[in-house]
Amino acid sequence: MIIYKLELKWRVFLIVAIGILISTLDGSILNIANPSIARELNIHIEDVQWVATAYLLVITSSLIFFGRLGDKRGSNRIYTWGFVLFTLGSLGCSLSRTLLLLVATRMFQGLGASMMMATGIGIVSNTFPAGERGRALGLTGTMVALGNLLGPSIGGLLLAKFQWPVIFLINIPIGLIGFYLGYKYLPTENLNQEIKGYDIRGTLLLAATVTLIILALSGSQGINMWLVGTSGLLLFLFCRWERRSPYPLLDFEVFKNKIFVYGNLTAVAVYATQTSVFFLLPFYMESVLGFSPAYSGLMMTIAPVTMAIIAPLSGYFSDKLGSSWIIALALLFLTASFLVLSTLGTTMTNLTISGGLVLQGIGLGMFGSPNTSSILGSMPREKAGYGGGFISTTRNLSYSLGISSSVLLFTALLAKKQTVLIYSAAYIEASRTVYLAAASIAGLVLLLWLTARANRILLNGEAKPDSQ
Repeated sequence: MIIYKLELKWRVFLIVAIGILISTLDGSILNIANPSIARELNIHIEDVQWVATAYLLVITSSLIFFGRLGDKRGSNRIYTWGFVLFTLGSLGCSLSRTLLLLVATRMFQGLGASMMMATGIGIVSNTFPAGERGRALGLTGTMVALGNLLGPSIGGLLLAKFQWPVIFLINIPIGLIGFYLGYKYLPTENLNQEIKGYDIRGTLLLAATVTLIILALSGSQGINMWLVGTSGLLLFLFCRWERRSPYPLLDFEVFKNKIFVYGNLTAVAVYATQTSVFFLLPFYMESVLGFSPAYSGLMMTIAPVTMAIIAPLSGYFSDKLGSSWIIALALLFLTASFLVLSTLGTTMTNLTISGGLVLQGIGLGMFGSPNTSSILGSMPREKAGYGGGFISTTRNLSYSLGISSSVLLFTALLAKKQTVLIYSAAYIEASRTVYLAAASIAGLVLLLWLTARANRILLNGEAKPDSQ
């Protein structure tokens, strides 16, 4: 096979890239399919969000566990078998005919995705030398963009001819190929012998905490303060248990690393706000503008195309110039994208949508690989699995919170606006407020980032190229 002739690092990259492609392809197709699923299952937008949210909850709850399991047992093994679970889950999703069954099989699919997400980044980071890490992670960003690019267009074309279950069937051949290549060609990883056991209780407490906070934000009657309080109590118990656990899920040592902490906090803001676009925009295009799924899918490829171009360039320049200023520019572009989308109406919509998505693609392409490279570069190699798992946990938790909070805000505003406006006008006003809120968050994080950067320069002099 051609893959056998590749240099080891590129052989590893190709196999990890397949996992990235299959998971991002699945998610981006689902964004386009959500209106069709809601229509065919006769459910509302706040119900269909659980098809995505339940999947993300499973991933968020188990990523750190699988990352640590990979460090102990071998990331290559965990990653390879993740293909199997993901493929079986995809088959189950395609056979589901009720919302409950679809959500259950999506949760099983999420276990496989979690196994791949938790270990794939660390495998790439450990395989490439430090001077090439940013470029390699930039290319993984290109694969994310490629999956997000192909998903809407493929999904739109498929939904024009078939019903929604077909979107899950395309994962099956990709998953089988990925499993074969991973089983045959992934090299053995260095194992972390310090890990003696696994924190099952901590994993369950984390899962319960995350689930309750998402449930608190997902009700049709607004925020459920009882669930918020209960999730806060569980979070306290989780942190207390982690301090006492013989095999803690949390590695408290890494929280002394400022690059690790700042990088993950910034990622929360970036990934939570972007979901307001990817989840809500297809509904706007189909429900208000009357676009077909195929045309909506085509429009949604704009951000991934832009991201695919920008991501490897940002990875390359982060290796040469450092990550900090590139991340600041990314936050600036993301803020601008939300401001542009907040002007959406019923005129010049194609131009506005395109402009907003181009800016978002630039921002996301500039952010991902520099931020990930700086975080993993600040950690010991034997903790790469944990670092990759934590980064993916942060990203997926942010996706879950972003979907739930943006849908909560949107539906509350839509109901209020419909008392005085027609449906299309109320829809536009509600969307506008959601995007302005996202712009405010991104802009605030940019201001804090620049302030922290200026303080570090004044106190310590100009930071080194590979630092935050």
